[in-house]
Amino acid sequence: MTYLGKKVIHKKSGPVFDFIPLKPTAMIDPVFIGIAAGILLIALIEKALADTGNVSIAAFLSAFLRILFPIAGAAAIWFLVNDLKSLF
Repeated sequence: MTYLGKKVIHKKSGPVFDFIPLKPTAMIDPVFIGIAAGILLIALIEKALADTGNVSIAAFLSAFLRILFPIAGAAAIWFLVNDLKSLF
């Protein structure tokens, strides 16, 4: 292929995610799935309580989740970096 008299060389590039040294299958871990399922269950219970009229209990769970979400995220990142040696 030429472009105005210059030869253009096309390099074959790999997938975009090649620079990430993580294996996606390592994310399927019972600890991650358990943490995500527990937080999702609490959020669904809070939504159901708010819909049925138990607003005070739902407000308590909402305040609890405001604290729990960042802590669970930090714990998941810590677990990912420190404990899952099969990722790298």
